[in-house]
Amino acid sequence: MISDDTMPLVSIIIPIYNSERFLRESLDSILAQTYPRIEVIVMDDASTDRTLEIVSSYGNRVKYHRQTQNRGIYGNVNDGIPLAQGELIAVYHADDIYEPEMVEREVAAWRRFPHVGAIFCMDIFVNATGQPYGKLILPPEVAGGQPLDYPVILNALLTYKNRFLICPTSMVPAAVYRAVGKYRDAEFRNSSDLEMWLRIARKYPLVILEEYLLRYRHGHGSSSGRYHHLRTTAENFFRIMDLYLSEGDAALATPEALAAYEAHRAQDNLMIAVNHYILGQPDEARIALRWVPWKRLTGSPRIQRIRMLILYLVMHVLVYLPRIGAVADLFYRRWHVKTFGQQKESLSTGHN
Repeated sequence: MISDDTMPLVSIIIPIYNSERFLRESLDSILAQTYPRIEVIVMDDASTDRTLEIVSSYGNRVKYHRQTQNRGIYGNVNDGIPLAQGELIAVYHADDIYEPEMVEREVAAWRRFPHVGAIFCMDIFVNATGQPYGKLILPPEVAGGQPLDYPVILNALLTYKNRFLICPTSMVPAAVYRAVGKYRDAEFRNSSDLEMWLRIARKYPLVILEEYLLRYRHGHGSSSGRYHHLRTTAENFFRIMDLYLSEGDAALATPEALAAYEAHRAQDNLMIAVNHYILGQPDEARIALRWVPWKRLTGSPRIQRIRMLILYLVMHVLVYLPRIGAVADLFYRRWHVKTFGQQKESLSTGHN
């Protein structure tokens, strides 16, 4: 364990809403950090479970702030940042598990690159019981653990979507948050972090450490899972990226990245049509299909082009036939009942 009293204080903000199931395991991993100078700030989003009881058991090792009404993840983060006394601010999740060296490794990176605006690392995917079933593989464009400038970040996001700037691994200098402003949570809700990373990256380089320092939990009814479940509106990712492209950033985008971006958009609209079909909404499914140009769907190798084209053709037949319950159920099991390692999450649509 390092013990240099000159090291910067790191404030760890943890937005929490009804997280009693995993909270103790997460807090234990955060408080076990090898980095000695941390303050832990729990932002309780008006929870109705045992959150307060669990946090109270840690005494003065954890600072606790309870919201009087639900503010959402990034509303809580916005309220927590002014409470933070650290030179560096990390936003962690109450259901993930942090390796003991997480803070130490990211502080070391910041000391090596003090001009960067945010530091991230890689994550291992675990199921609700904590069993690993996969891990992040960084796109080659953002690998290497060196500062990345804005065009690199922008084109990687357009090409791969946001699969590599992982919010619960983020560490941001407090001065950077003061310079760029708050998370735009009222506009972008659970996707507000992506907009923040773009805003920071316009002004400062970003670093992604090639180290697995977080176990990211999936398959337990998280806010992200609830957002994507049978979603019938365009993913917020596209709203955010369209905004930045419209503000002049399209000039920084490569043709290949833009083609990949439009392929992702076409796939998203195709999945919206599938969700409408599952929900028994054929008219809406037909409308969604109009926003799926097949040339864009097949215009980039960054999506599964052949599979998506087959699905596109199948959907063009299905939406003009009476709804087939067995097919709708097959679609639901394929895209909304996911297996994470040995655990299967069962969800009900209300359809027979």
